[in-house]
Amino acid sequence: MKYNIDLAEDFSPFPFGRYTPLDGEYTGEVFREKILKDKLVKMVSGDKLVVNLNGIDIGIGSSFLTESFGGAVKKGYIDKKLFLESLTIICDDGLYDTEIRDYIKEAQVES
Repeated sequence: MKYNIDLAEDFSPFPFGRYTPLDGEYTGEVFREKILKDKLVKMVSGDKLVVNLNGIDIGIGSSFLTESFGGAVKKGYIDKKLFLESLTIICDDGLYDTEIRDYIKEAQVES
């Protein structure tokens, strides 16, 4: 199965912050819970998740990315190895791919 997410179209062109309501309504927490989670919990080996980050009107902060992608591992929604193998990031700025993968690698499942 292939899952596609366009951050700007499917969520917001202005993603910001870690938690709602503290940081607004388009936070990493909301993106993880409303967009990412339902795809991640269904994924099996061989599935692909393509996340397009183009079309964002401002830079995407580390707090948003950590809470979204690293948070999915922390919450146990997907195995870290499967997440890294299945994930493709589309973005004109290649640094986001590296940053997101680092957050996934560093994440530890909450006990």
